[in-house]
Amino acid sequence: MVWQKKDKFSYEIFLAKHKVILVFFMFLFLSLSLRLFYLQIINGSKYKNISEYQKIHNTKECAKRGIIYSADGQILAESKNSYAVLYYPCPGNQKPSEQILLELSKILQKEIKPSNSLFSKYGRKVMVLVENLTLNEVFKIQEKKFKLKGITITKASKRLYHFSKETSHVIGYISQIQANEMKHLSGAGYKLGDYIGRGGIEQYYDEYLQGKDGGWQIEVNSKGDKVRMIKYVPPETGNSIYSTIDLKLQYCAYNALKNSDTGKGAVVVLDVKSGNVKALVSCPGFDSNKVLNNRICEYIKDGKLPLFNRALQALYPPGSTFKFVTFAAAMDLLDINPYETIDCKGKFELGDRIYVCYHKTAHGRLNLISAMAVSCNVYFYNLGLKLGIRNLEVYTRKFLFGQKTGIDLPNEKQGFIPTPEWKKSKFKVPWLQGDTLIFTIGQGAICVTPLQMAHIMATIAKRGFICKPYVVDKIVDLNGNEIYKHENSQIKDRIELSNRTWEFLHKSLLEVVENGTARRCKIPGIKISGKTGTAQNPHKKDHSWFISYAPSDNPEIAVAVIVEHGGSGGLNAVPIAKRIYETYFGISASPVLD
Repeated sequence: MVWQKKDKFSYEIFLAKHKVILVFFMFLFLSLSLRLFYLQIINGSKYKNISEYQKIHNTKECAKRGIIYSADGQILAESKNSYAVLYYPCPGNQKPSEQILLELSKILQKEIKPSNSLFSKYGRKVMVLVENLTLNEVFKIQEKKFKLKGITITKASKRLYHFSKETSHVIGYISQIQANEMKHLSGAGYKLGDYIGRGGIEQYYDEYLQGKDGGWQIEVNSKGDKVRMIKYVPPETGNSIYSTIDLKLQYCAYNALKNSDTGKGAVVVLDVKSGNVKALVSCPGFDSNKVLNNRICEYIKDGKLPLFNRALQALYPPGSTFKFVTFAAAMDLLDINPYETIDCKGKFELGDRIYVCYHKTAHGRLNLISAMAVSCNVYFYNLGLKLGIRNLEVYTRKFLFGQKTGIDLPNEKQGFIPTPEWKKSKFKVPWLQGDTLIFTIGQGAICVTPLQMAHIMATIAKRGFICKPYVVDKIVDLNGNEIYKHENSQIKDRIELSNRTWEFLHKSLLEVVENGTARRCKIPGIKISGKTGTAQNPHKKDHSWFISYAPSDNPEIAVAVIVEHGGSGGLNAVPIAKRIYETYFGISASPVLD
């Protein structure tokens, strides 16, 4: 085109527009080039991995949890193989078609409904259609596999508990991780949909029991159809745990407590020399296998609180079992004559209040030994006032009250010791002598767990040497290698009392069973030492306590029994302890384990 001079102005406008368009296209080309460079060169490997991931499905084959054994080698918890039907969503097919669901329903002869949401139960986001398939059902599905696009059968693991009610609280159970738990569990390698231990050994030793999951890497096309199997990684079974639980004692304790007047309470049996737990029972218990079958809501709603581990978590006043503390403090600090008598008239007057004795019609003349044997409140009221709350508080702590035992089980409570400072802070009133009186006999705000009482009694049996209770003896891997062994290292601390105090304390505890409130526990040929207690309950009937050890001259086991709302300790708790001793020493026929 030839531009005339008169058209010079139009030419300059055209040239200016041409430059703008040229710059725009150059900028566009440069931007696209830079973007392509960024995607293909700088982040090429990243997007390649994403592409590979989208075409590969990782099916997760859950590893079996480790086996839990009793002390004599019987299986308490194990995992069995089971199978599940999975659907792997793909673009455009987030849910299985009606045709697939209908075909599955025909094969399994039950209605199959798709889940409303996808979740990572088996590693990748998948939909679990059916669980707990039988092997026969697996074969039937495999025969029709060509009609079931996107469907995969994977091997799963199902937990099975033997003696599930009797051992429910000491073994625990498993359940799926909840979304709100992932914040603090994801760092430990757990994933949504994994199963973890709840309570007991299952929870405390979960990291040992968990195996390593395996599975297949499967290549799929854009429609979600399987193209080929790439790689199989076999799952690794978790480690095996050998507990210290004596199954005969556990079974005996559970059934004796279950068949008591109320069927509620706890029993703890400890090996005096090592501290290992031979039996730990909370009643009522629960069926661990039913919890796995999504029936936990039934237990949660149950007013008897079967999921509550009373042995470790329930707090009770110790009642008259506490009198050994007052006894020891008086022998050490007051230097009293244990054979000097006082007259019990059935009541004790302090100011304008009257405190009644355990035996309301009066015990008559008693010395320290006989007062312990018949659990005379009046005698111990006198000792308590002479000692004062500060001395009683020191000896209460010396005897391990208000402290956790450190057992290898979760959620242990530590109990509580009331003090003048606590009362002043909480109720804005001072500590009175009347508070000291009820403290002297183990009433009021002081509280303990059954495990603590068994631990204290085992410590008394050894003249103050302390062993921490434990329930797991060793852990063994799949190849038989021992990866953990409990060391019976005695704690250096010891309850320091004079030899004279220890001798008279042991003599008085023996007298409780021989001629006192625990006479029902007498067994020919075996000397048993112990102390009964009746813990006052302002809401319902009193709780029944009995703590003991045997044989008296060479202690082997310590037993703590509490029957909730059982009334007198000698009436309801003592017979349960007797059954346990008979089973342990083989005096009566061993219970049949069904």
